[in-house]
Amino acid sequence: MKNIILIILLISFFSCKTDNRKFSNEEKETKKSIDTVFFDDRGDTIKSQTYYLKNNYKLIIFPTLDKNEEVIKFRLINGKKDNTYVLVETFQANHRQYYEGVDLQNYFALHANLGTHNHYFWLYEKETGKEIFTGIGRDFDLKNELVLYVDEDNNYNEFIYDVNTKLKTLVDIPKSFADKQECTRNDYFEKSSYIKRVTDKYYFIAFEDCPSTVEFKVKKSK
Repeated sequence: MKNIILIILLISFFSCKTDNRKFSNEEKETKKSIDTVFFDDRGDTIKSQTYYLKNNYKLIIFPTLDKNEEVIKFRLINGKKDNTYVLVETFQANHRQYYEGVDLQNYFALHANLGTHNHYFWLYEKETGKEIFTGIGRDFDLKNELVLYVDEDNNYNEFIYDVNTKLKTLVDIPKSFADKQECTRNDYFEKSSYIKRVTDKYYFIAFEDCPSTVEFKVKKSK
């Protein structure tokens, strides 16, 4: 009887070791899939990044494999809501979008240069993860939730977009204004434009290379 009990105990012991080893391997595989790391064409490491946004949203941008393709996805977590979206379907270093602190109440922006000198942005809705629109970024007024940008699909015109009213206002700076001061006579002064202040009826645009007294007034769209 003692021999039988001893045999049963030995079998149970080795079975537990086998199960533990199996569980350990499964843990490693899970960890490996979460900790996917890419290297771009410069050899820079691309790994998961986490950011905490307004309205209790958590944003995670991470590289992963999707049908054996290297892709970038982003995940939005808010309470019990946890959704993942494809950001870049086929990974290319120049097209990797990154978070740069543009966080609005219901939206956030990601940026990339797309291999050019332009600073592109994409505005996303937190609730749905949908892209609202994209453009070449000039300035983000986080307090008033305004975006000053260039629209490539609209003859490269410059606009101010009010995130809350959804209204878009054309910023058309005439040559007569540019010719008045030295700092605006070059072809690049508009690239340094930013939203200086806002009133009930007007936006006031200023330029980084100009004195503080130089500003262009734009009437708001209705």
